Formats: sequence, C-alpha cells, structure tokens
Amino acid sequence: MRRLPFISRLSLTGAVFLCLMGSAYAAAGTTTPVSAAKPYAFTPHKAVYKMKMGSSKNGSSVSDVSGTMTFEWRDACDAWTIKQRMSLHFGYSDGDVQDLVSNELTWESKDGKNYNFNIHRSTGGAESEAYRGKAIQNDDGTVSVTYSLPERKTVTFPAGTLFPTAHTALILQNAEGGEKFFSRQVFDGADEEGSSDISVFVLPRKTKDKEPAVKKKIGKSPLLAQASWPTHLAFFKAGTETGEPDYEMDINLLPNGVARYMKVDYGDFSVVGTLEDIQTLRPQNCP
Repeated sequence: MRRLPFISRLSLTGAVFLCLMGSAYAAAGTTTPVSAAKPYAFTPHKAVYKMKMGSSKNGSSVSDVSGTMTFEWRDACDAWTIKQRMSLHFGYSDGDVQDLVSNELTWESKDGKNYNFNIHRSTGGAESEAYRGKAIQNDDGTVSVTYSLPERKTVTFPAGTLFPTAHTALILQNAEGGEKFFSRQVFDGADEEGSSDISVFVLPRKTKDKEPAVKKKIGKSPLLAQASWPTHLAFFKAGTETGEPDYEMDINLLPNGVARYMKVDYGDFSVVGTLEDIQTLRPQNCP
C-alpha cells in the first residue's frame, strides 16, 4: 500500500490556522515559561474547501488529486475546538488510485496550556493511522504529551513548544505588529513525530481587489470583509539540520482566523484549496 501524503497542519490556520517561542527560550537560558501569544479574538466559523491538484513536476508519481475539506472552528468558552474532515482521491501515473479520509478533533485551552487531540485516517476504507492523547504545558515551559493511541506512552517536548491555535494567534499578532519572519516548534499530534519546526514568512497585506476570487454566493460574507495576509509556511522535522522542508504551505489568512485560500507544496506536486462555502458558528452560552 502506498504511503499517501496528507495535509494535517491546516490548523495552523490551528491551519490554518492550523503550529513556539522555543528557540528564543533556549537562547535566553531562562527558567520561566515564555508567553508565546496573547489571547486572540478568532471568529468561530465553518468553512468548506474544494481540494484539487495544483501542479505536478515531471517524474512525479502523483498525477491527480481531488476532494473536499470541511473545517469547523468553535468557541468552547475556555477553549477552542477544531473539527476537520478531509476526503481526498489520489491518482497515480501508473494508473493506480487511492482514497484518503482524515477526521481530526482537537481541543485547546485559550491560555495555551492544555491540548487534546483525536485523529483518525483511513486509506481505501481501512483505518491506517490513529493518534489520540493529551498535552500539557509544564511550569518550566516544556510540554508533556500522554498518548493513548497508537500506543500508551509519554513524550516531552522542548520548553516553548506551542499548540496549533496559539501558533495561529502568534502569526496574526506578528503580522499586525509588522514582524515578517519567525520560526517556532509546534505540537499538534497529527503524525508519528507529533511536532514540526515551522518557519513563517508574512507578506504585505493584500488590498481587497487583489484577494483570491471566491464564489459569488459567499463573496459578500462578513467573514471575508477584511483583507488577508499572504503567509508562507515551511514545515521541517523537529530538530533536523537539513535545509529542505518536508513541505510548504501558502495561505491567505484573515485577521479573524479564516483561511481564504491555501496551497500545499510537497515538492513534486502541490494541492490547492479554494473556499467553497463559509458561515459563522454561534458561540456557546458561557457563564
């Protein structure tokens, strides 16, 4: 069975959102946890994206990609929850085809100190990956993760490691503050490694007339009223010394946390996500 690529970290925007002050923390030699991002006013929303092949280089084994991704970002009073379902169909140059379905549910406290994740993926109708666990930021800034799937184990990540929503808040806060580049480590539990080093490049904010086109039926949505920041992210295996990222992402990120457009580049091919539908989600009645 082929090992299918997947787009797991759109929640930087958790991408998307979908995720860190680790290097600065280490360099400073401090023993006090670093506050990576202040609480941020995201807008709870549900977005549906059409996924398709962007480009394919000569020699790539992937000849076609198509599917959908549904992304729900909810306000749970003291936390943010993200529910993401993605269904992709892969076509290969040798004529083979495979289908990937990914279901991800995460809960992240608004203070950035606790994170729960439950991720299941299936290939050809059979479950191929499952990750479930809880993570907590310790008093010294390190992050301890207790897995219940795929096996029971506890892993510790370096001081300053952030969770996805906190990373997204940091992107937007830095964009608003004029910081164009930074690099952090993010834990999301989305694969065997659990974390990535993510380098972020924020480009000048677009004017409304330069935004990527969306369908007429959603073009006037209040959620899309503001201009976005074109943002480039490069994902590296945590601690690696290679200069080549595992994959890269371009995303148009709005101040409310909505991803207007995204492209994921795996090197020999890319996948584009265009916004098909979007709606505001009503927040819970919080005490």
